Amino acid sequence: MRLPSRLTWDVIALIGLLLVLDTFAQIAFKMGVTYLGEFPTSSLPAVIKYCANMAMNPFVISGIVALFLAFFTWLTLISKVDLSFAHPMTSLVFVTIPLSASWLLHEPLHWSQIVGVILIVLGVFTVSDDGAPD
Repeated sequence: MRLPSRLTWDVIALIGLLLVLDTFAQIAFKMGVTYLGEFPTSSLPAVIKYCANMAMNPFVISGIVALFLAFFTWLTLISKVDLSFAHPMTSLVFVTIPLSASWLLHEPLHWSQIVGVILIVLGVFTVSDDGAPD
């Protein structure tokens, strides 16, 4: 299988950076709320206190910074390639996040998730194929 012609090294680097930033953000958010505990719904003061603690949590703050950087990475990426090509690539976070969560957070990774990850990867490469003959 040949790579689509629009998949240059700078585009590959931007896709990789976008995936790393988004995956990092989600893992950081999970670590932050795990540290803070379950979101309270018992009273408004408890919700306000939780939100204030969340706003000061270094994991949550680093996740927000990562998403901010991912936003500008995304804008740079779509300035270089068609949106119809770039957007399916973002689906690869459905691969990177479960694998990272399993590795870093010791979350279980079930066979159905592994099959889903394989199908997502195949789907992304199918959708990104530019249809040009080899």
